[in-house]
Amino acid sequence: MPPDDPALVERDADLAALVAALARPPALVVVEGEPGAGKTRLVREALADRALAGRQRLAGHAGPAPASCPLAPVIEALAAARPPPAGRLGALTGVLRPLLPDLAAALPPEPPPLEDPQLARHRLVRAVAELLAGLGPALLVLDDLRRADEGTVELLRMIEARPPPELSVVITCRSAAELPVPGLGPGAVRVRPSPLSPAGAGRLAGSVLGEPGTAVPRALAVLLHERSGGVPSVVCEDAELLRRRGLLRPVDGEWTLASAEPAALGSPALETHAPDALAVVPPAAGAEIVERARGLGAVGVAALEAAAVLAGAAEPELVARVAGMDAERACAALGDAARRGLLRDHGPDAATVRFRHELARLAVYQAIPGYRRRRLHAVAARELLRTRRGALAVPAAEHHKRAGDVRAWVESAEAVAELAAADGAFEAAHACLREVLQSDAVAADRRAGLAVKLGWAAAGGVDRSGTTASLLGAVRERGSGSAAQRAELLLLHAWSSVESAVPRRETESVVAGLRAALGDFTGRPDLRAIALAVLALPDRPPGRDLPARTADLSEARAALAETADPMAHAVVQITTARLLLTLGSPAAGHAIAALPARGDRPEVNRQLIRGLLDLAEAAVHLGQHARGLELAERGRRLAAEVRSRTYERSLLAVTLRARWTTGDLGAEEQAGLADGEPPVRGTLHPPYHLHPRLLAARIAAGQGRLDAARRTFRAVAEDACRDGELALAADAAAEFNRVALTGAHRRDGHELAVQVLNELARGRLWIWAAPLLPFAPVDLVRAVLPRYRGALAGRDAPLARAALGFAEARAHERHGDPGRAAAGYRRARHWYAALPDPRMAAHAGAAEVRAQIAAGQAPDAEVLRQAWSTFTGLGAVWDANRLKQLMRAAGLPVPHRRGRPGYGNELSPREREVVGLAASGHTNRDIAADLCLSDRTVKFHLANAMRKLEVSSRRQLRDVLEDAPRDGARRDEVRRDDVRRDHVCRCASCGRRLNPS
Repeated sequence: MPPDDPALVERDADLAALVAALARPPALVVVEGEPGAGKTRLVREALADRALAGRQRLAGHAGPAPASCPLAPVIEALAAARPPPAGRLGALTGVLRPLLPDLAAALPPEPPPLEDPQLARHRLVRAVAELLAGLGPALLVLDDLRRADEGTVELLRMIEARPPPELSVVITCRSAAELPVPGLGPGAVRVRPSPLSPAGAGRLAGSVLGEPGTAVPRALAVLLHERSGGVPSVVCEDAELLRRRGLLRPVDGEWTLASAEPAALGSPALETHAPDALAVVPPAAGAEIVERARGLGAVGVAALEAAAVLAGAAEPELVARVAGMDAERACAALGDAARRGLLRDHGPDAATVRFRHELARLAVYQAIPGYRRRRLHAVAARELLRTRRGALAVPAAEHHKRAGDVRAWVESAEAVAELAAADGAFEAAHACLREVLQSDAVAADRRAGLAVKLGWAAAGGVDRSGTTASLLGAVRERGSGSAAQRAELLLLHAWSSVESAVPRRETESVVAGLRAALGDFTGRPDLRAIALAVLALPDRPPGRDLPARTADLSEARAALAETADPMAHAVVQITTARLLLTLGSPAAGHAIAALPARGDRPEVNRQLIRGLLDLAEAAVHLGQHARGLELAERGRRLAAEVRSRTYERSLLAVTLRARWTTGDLGAEEQAGLADGEPPVRGTLHPPYHLHPRLLAARIAAGQGRLDAARRTFRAVAEDACRDGELALAADAAAEFNRVALTGAHRRDGHELAVQVLNELARGRLWIWAAPLLPFAPVDLVRAVLPRYRGALAGRDAPLARAALGFAEARAHERHGDPGRAAAGYRRARHWYAALPDPRMAAHAGAAEVRAQIAAGQAPDAEVLRQAWSTFTGLGAVWDANRLKQLMRAAGLPVPHRRGRPGYGNELSPREREVVGLAASGHTNRDIAADLCLSDRTVKFHLANAMRKLEVSSRRQLRDVLEDAPRDGARRDEVRRDDVRRDHVCRCASCGRRLNPS
């Protein structure tokens, strides 16, 4: 195998099936798959297997050959054959002397020629079959047999009818249906490698990129899979091309896609037209796709070009209209393209035409001549607008732009945005309007109207770059539009600024302007109510304290009496529930119950789903985990009813956080599902993109990967402070302080805690400081305790109450009163356990025992054992290990092994998983990715398993698993005694037994 070959990924089952079939001659094996599926590589790996040692390997390629060269691939293969033993060949094989000069000495004399060409060919075929039978144990590989000549076809029929007893034949082809041997296969074994999964594509790309220690993140793996369809050779070529173009770069131990303008990661961009930066097609893959497309004929190419231009909106009827043909001909052409592997075969009920992968679409698209491509875009825009079907019509504006018709682009953008918004596709409407307003193609008298529509499309979304707010502010400054439009723009500008990452001073200015301009909404009570609700948001508008927000909310509720607008009622009701819940008011439950189950307009449902999401997060911050889970589930049900997926990941992120906090181990396994693509500049995306990062860092800290965890904690805390997500910032800052071990770390933790506490003090949101109190520096905690204690009076905030008990106990401990501290920690432990928050209960229990020892009291051993059990049971190995010194001080036996109780000399379930993957050729890094473990944990399990099995290398480990008893037991369920009894060492090169019994 060449040294630069990439890793063989997700081919273990196919390789095992191929080797097993070839190891039992006579055998005929057909390896089928599309170009680039790895057929040749799979065969090469199989031929190198030790189970096939001692056999001749003969390989020939069935490329185009002139008619005068029959049996060309077989003759090519036989040219490398060893001379057969004397006496095994008959006189007929002498006809091969001119064709195989290297074997001439072992062949009989050449018989006289035959005049009939057909008889001569038949004699040649019989001679080759006889030679193959006389070679002894042999493996014949015929690559790409779809172009085989008639002599090769006749030979295969002869071999299938009378197979040589020691010959195994491997045929590779695109599809068994393409084989030029009708009927071949009743006795043949078929092996068809499946496309790689996204995870497999990521592992393969990592091996190709070749930077040890640099991982391929999940989002990038999904993108590479979407572009390549999981075809291994395309994955390799694509990853290499992106790296050469400078689009893939190693950053902080991960491969990062450098392109972020206008889109980078995620399939939504691929559903329409990939950005220019990513519209690169690997040359070999592109040429192969174009060659296959040309084989469809003029009609097929026309249909395929129309589908490539339409991209994600390619319904069969639309493809036919854009291609200018009737539906029947278009469907027949598309069916032919699917059979050739250019399109996905979705069956007879397919709603849209999809290319095999995105690079296939790009290859066809880029092969269209420029003039014809512009015409197709113009036709596509017209046909999409004719459908009047919301999201389906969204790409029409982009098609006008690509057709070079700027006027039609501007005019269609507004129509498209209206259709999309009516269909609930607000992100698409926002993108359309944003792009048009950013250009200079819009007349001054139309900018205000388009800006108002942009603002309403953005309401409820998050634009981290602040692009939307900047556009709305720029239109306002120009003073265009009527007085009513300017007032509406002011409201939308303030709302967008509050929801986006706009600098504090700018946000404070626009919020103050909105407060001063409330009188301009006298004739629009609906807008006045919404404006007051925006001013009353509990966490977003900076520089306003809770009393001011409460007063604004009272005015907003009063304004509702003058309007029946459902949007205004929904916004005010949601803000009321959010503010009450954020304050921990007992009245929050009634406000939540009063929210409507569903609105009658898409924008109302959007606000309701976003509101339920915000309420779920607020409940989790308060420690009301059951309520948080119920609100998130309510949001998911509503989203499913109205078919909205905008907040799907955000709702999952809040749900997983609540489940993880309460000790649900399944939340860790699902943590990657909530990790979406990073925010893309200028686009709307759901909130709470920081939650998955915080959860991942908590998991990493529990596993002992502290450097990575600290980096993420700090980044999340700073980003959350900047974005106004102060409760999340308090969580991240607290976790950073918890794992701050050195003086430098503690100084950084102190700065983070001060930054967050200052923000909370400015808004009088002390109730959100709860996560900080157990871990922030004690001097800071003592300084804020009086105000924090006063803020909790009459509040329904169980987490804040538990944190207050923990903080007061810390203060007693610092003052030299460990007895009172122990009692305080005990109360905090009970409160945390009641939430439930088992991890924090374990931390409080450990602090309680520490204070008992300091006070000279008998330590509560059961509390310490329970803390150890909690940490180890939840996978927090680092936290558990930190208890060892305290356990020694308490006179308790210290467990000698990390993790759950041992299994003696038998393998644990996790060790069996690790051993099984290691023996099948997976690296530690692959195993860690498959099992969601750290590399260090994999090494730990593998070392334990090797010690138990008394082996010292992976090769011995593979031998152990292969030679272990097969009587009903799984291969990985191995005991040391079984191995010692049945293990037989084998030579690595030939497989011969070295210690046969």
